[in-house]
Amino acid sequence: MSTRPVYTPKLSRPFYTIENFEFDWAAGQAAAQKKKNSATLQSLWKEKHPEEKILEVSTKSDDPAGVKLSPFNLTRRLPSLRKEFPVENIYQSSKTFRHGGPYVDLLGVTPNKALADPRLLDSGDLVSFTLEKEQYPVNPDFLFYQWLYLTALLENPGLADKVKKTDAFCDIEFNPNKGTNNQARACAVFNSLARLNLLEEARTFEGFKKIMMAQDITEIKEQSQKKEGPLQLNELRSDKRRQSFPVGSFVSHPTIGVGEVIRKTPTSYIIRFKVSGPKTLTKDFVEFNCKKA
Repeated sequence: MSTRPVYTPKLSRPFYTIENFEFDWAAGQAAAQKKKNSATLQSLWKEKHPEEKILEVSTKSDDPAGVKLSPFNLTRRLPSLRKEFPVENIYQSSKTFRHGGPYVDLLGVTPNKALADPRLLDSGDLVSFTLEKEQYPVNPDFLFYQWLYLTALLENPGLADKVKKTDAFCDIEFNPNKGTNNQARACAVFNSLARLNLLEEARTFEGFKKIMMAQDITEIKEQSQKKEGPLQLNELRSDKRRQSFPVGSFVSHPTIGVGEVIRKTPTSYIIRFKVSGPKTLTKDFVEFNCKKA
């Protein structure tokens, strides 16, 4: 069994909701197997939402627009180089580490090679993103990626229009236990901001940051894991679901993945996640929503 998320637009922060589906996973790396898994995921979602449209946004999509929306194919122009590059290459080549980077040569390789470059793992902690001589923060970890994807969509109006007309998005290549950023979530955010007439304001990084950061970012991440409603709020606060974790233990976050508890305070946990580094989360969220890894 495997669990995969579907992202739908939401007209309030964080501008998306997550609906997780568990199903029998067809093992294997062949494209046919991944397409089979995507079809199963979409079918499960359509059973609950028969009147709405869902789109797989990856190279394994059965829709040509979904394939083009993969960050391996969706491009963004870099004015300094007077050329377009895939979003994946721009994202990886912008990473700036404590002991190296940005590795701008990754713009000139295939997206797969850019993603797998060993320097991305061997250069120490990620400290910033550098793009067109401008620096961007690494925290919150979704901010730069979503803005980059959004600006690429704005340069591709045909694909942007497809995103605006779709009700839900999935990415069968994305494993929430191994990563945080994915194009399905970015599409849901784009759809929401389009419906709120906020795309022009979001075109600049500072404008996008202002939109996304109006609340404390930890609370935004936490709220995104629960649908609104009194019943679920009561369930969230039920003492029967609370689980405490000692310093040194490993926990599994519903979207960020596995991390080690490195510090506790009376109101929060500091957890060092394998993929995204240290995060400070509220005590209630961790003890109600995380599991022992």
